[in-house]
Amino acid sequence: MWFNYSLIIDDDLLPNNPHFWDRPTPINCDIVRVVGIFLCVAAFVGVVLNGLLIYSFIRYKPIRSSSNVHVLFIAIMGLIASCTILPMTGTSSIYCKWLYARAGCQFSSVIAFVYGCSSCYLLCVVSVSRCYIVIRPFCASNVTIERSALVSCFAIGIAFIWSMLPVLGWNEYTMEGARTSCCINWYDRRLSYVSFTYFLFIFVYAIPLIILFISNSITLIGLKTMRDKIEQGVSTILSRKRIQMERRIAKNIIITTCGFIFTWTPYAITLFVSAFQGKDFAMPPLATFLCACFAKSSVIWIPLLHIGTSTQYTFTFVNVTALNSQPESNQMEPEKQHDLLVVHNKDGSIHIRAVDKLSVKRKTRLTNTNSQVH
Repeated sequence: MWFNYSLIIDDDLLPNNPHFWDRPTPINCDIVRVVGIFLCVAAFVGVVLNGLLIYSFIRYKPIRSSSNVHVLFIAIMGLIASCTILPMTGTSSIYCKWLYARAGCQFSSVIAFVYGCSSCYLLCVVSVSRCYIVIRPFCASNVTIERSALVSCFAIGIAFIWSMLPVLGWNEYTMEGARTSCCINWYDRRLSYVSFTYFLFIFVYAIPLIILFISNSITLIGLKTMRDKIEQGVSTILSRKRIQMERRIAKNIIITTCGFIFTWTPYAITLFVSAFQGKDFAMPPLATFLCACFAKSSVIWIPLLHIGTSTQYTFTFVNVTALNSQPESNQMEPEKQHDLLVVHNKDGSIHIRAVDKLSVKRKTRLTNTNSQVH
């Protein structure tokens, strides 16, 4: 199970040497190419999904709620990641080596770090804000769109500061074992390198995970308690309709959070175990590579889960509601639809005629030389 990275790491070849960055991957190139094609497709899908989320927020005013502001910023970061780190890693994987030298490695690593860290922090913010609204509904007016946007910018700023620490000397960004993507140097056993890895695991993964679990649990328990009181005839602060709405929002947030945790947890565990074991007993390069690519594919799963679980979005090719509201005759035989036209003759008799609806719509007036319609 364990892999000795000393077999593929050349200690005499430093990052300042251009040949350090163009070495081929030690993994089976066919496998790496398949993953590279998947990442390129994921980049396109990520641009579409995150772009649609951003467009819908700008286009439709009812979607601009305080909770959706945080999702908007996640979509913005996902769009940036879809346009940068996924194409860079995907194309490098197709060529079975890193194509963008040291500057590209630094750039893609910073973007990946900011995207992963900010997404985690933003999910914490939206979970805590919904918990605050449920627990203290009379203070819900304090959670405004402007404040939510300010808090989201602050969370992204914190993530950006963390991402710049390796550039400033606390750890460093280098190629992963597959040599087609970049991350922090987790196999170096020096204290400054190991300490940064543990710092990331605690402040970027463990603590946000605890916050997500506690805040969402409090939200669900509070909503369940209020619903039980309503069923027992006891008055509550929130109405039944408001409780149902909050439950739908909480469900959407929890499912999106679970998707994020599901995609990033394997990568976090892989890096943490490898850093703890050292480069002589680390996870195999293929396992680390696949976990990293799966984590980066969260640019697809997060917006997809949000769109799929939110009642404000729908995937449909046919407007079923409009079809169901029409008469059965409209759905089965539209060409045989008729209207009954009552005609009063001059002699006092009444004549009833069946007139085609389509012909009535096309004509602005009906001329009849033998009758007059009232």
